[in-house]
Amino acid sequence: MSLGQMRRGVGLVAAALALILAGTADAACIEAPVVGAARLHEFEMLMMDVSLRCTRIGVAMQPHYDSMIGVHRSLFDGAAQRLQRFFATDAVADAHHRGLYDRYATMIANRYGGGNTSLDTCHVFDAVAVEVARAGDGGRMLGAVAQAMIAHPLLEAATCPAKP
Repeated sequence: MSLGQMRRGVGLVAAALALILAGTADAACIEAPVVGAARLHEFEMLMMDVSLRCTRIGVAMQPHYDSMIGVHRSLFDGAAQRLQRFFATDAVADAHHRGLYDRYATMIANRYGGGNTSLDTCHVFDAVAVEVARAGDGGRMLGAVAQAMIAHPLLEAATCPAKP
């Protein structure tokens, strides 16, 4: 896939997400805690997709990914719950919010599902998973790594005006 095709694909995903979010977010932007949750969720999806691709080419990253998820389960679950609440805007939406959240999560998974996979890339991501899992710092390293790797999550890009 060429860079142009990837950019068009990301643009289409962002446009679709903007349509899904119509009416669920303030026109100006979303709150910082929701952006943080989106960043963490997107990081989790990125790492899951990379782990699956790397396992497929023979790099046993899955145990390290699973360890990272296990160590930080409460943070990842909290991010998912915050996003589910974000998509559930009223009592009627409460019955249907999982559909919006699921579509959003699918878009994120698709965003990273087709990335480039090489042995070198897999070893780098595997090392990230190992270090984040062993940090033992209450999630500070996880937050820093997620911030560095996902500066502007798709949810933020789709709902916030471009910064000059």
